[in-house]
Amino acid sequence: MRAASRTAAEPGVATLLADIAAGAAERERLDVSPFDQVAAVARAGLGALSLPVDEGGRGASVREVLAFVVDLAEADPIVAHVLRTHYSQVIGFLRHPDPDVRRRWVDEIRAGKVFGNAISETGPSAAGGHEFDTRLDEVDGRLVLSGTKYYSTGTLYADWIAVAARVEGDRVATVMVPADRAGVDVVDDWDGMGQGRTGTGTTAFTDVAVEPADVLGARPRLEPRPPGDVAFLQLYLHALVAGILRSVATDAAGVVRSRSRTFEHAPTPDAVDDPILQETVGRLSAAAWVAESAVLTAADAIDAVMEAWAKGEPTEDLLLAASLAHVSVKVHLDRVGLDAATALFDVGGASASSRVRNLDRHWRNIRTITLHNPASYKAAAVGRHLIAGTPLPTNGYF
Repeated sequence: MRAASRTAAEPGVATLLADIAAGAAERERLDVSPFDQVAAVARAGLGALSLPVDEGGRGASVREVLAFVVDLAEADPIVAHVLRTHYSQVIGFLRHPDPDVRRRWVDEIRAGKVFGNAISETGPSAAGGHEFDTRLDEVDGRLVLSGTKYYSTGTLYADWIAVAARVEGDRVATVMVPADRAGVDVVDDWDGMGQGRTGTGTTAFTDVAVEPADVLGARPRLEPRPPGDVAFLQLYLHALVAGILRSVATDAAGVVRSRSRTFEHAPTPDAVDDPILQETVGRLSAAAWVAESAVLTAADAIDAVMEAWAKGEPTEDLLLAASLAHVSVKVHLDRVGLDAATALFDVGGASASSRVRNLDRHWRNIRTITLHNPASYKAAAVGRHLIAGTPLPTNGYF
């Protein structure tokens, strides 16, 4: 593995990532959930990357967090995906305006707690919007949460669940609920062809008691989320793809080295000397490098938004730049990533399709990540903006 982040270059972290990588393909082939690996990341303090150094973290910027995510996704994209909401939630806690609230959750982060999500719902409402059937109501003087969520990535591994719920006055509240509280049912029913053990399934809440202190706040339903939140969550997905592409390039080189024979009509008798195979591996390596570079450049744009917001400076132009950056990464990387994961098989014979090798996991994982939202709609939105000045959408995907 080649570390993109300073964190991954640390000896202890490098060893941990190597250990996670060693069993990743086999875990995925056998459909084994990486509970131990997620716990090991948390124990190592790697969930606290964004915390200031004097509060027990590494003071990591968005760029540094996503650089580490690329490294972790190279080791195991399932583990990296599980932590997507966690890293986003940590950033949110750090900028909470109430110092007592901030202090409480920083203590939980420092203690190695993992945060999952229960935001999205199935049903007739448009994806990415702010319509939720899950509700937080006051019943007989106490707060009660009820509803059903889906696409709850990471919640299977979480200590706390961040829940979006409707409250009176056409507002949306963010509620933190312990995963083991009575009435919480985390169902491991995600059946996607890729990213299979991320726990991206159903989370149901049945008359769950909520403490007032566990309500982080409420905002008007149509009010945009804090600057940078959506961009970070979207770019995180592309950091996963960048990490997978590193594995694609590494595995392609390994396949060539492992070949004991080639075709009778190949340009050389030994696969390792074949210029066609060498070119293919080189192109895959280039695709991985460009993907990583694009993700980190877009991360700089998100950092600029968050830094301006923290200083009380205008963020509109910076937020537009960050949105265009992460959208452009997706539009380009969706196609490049899938092409690379397919080209991996061009360096091997029929044996490359062996289930033991499990090389198809890279294509399945990338394809599943790209399905999070369509690149075609995003490209069209950028085109409308550039041609006619039409504002980009302001929903959970932009």
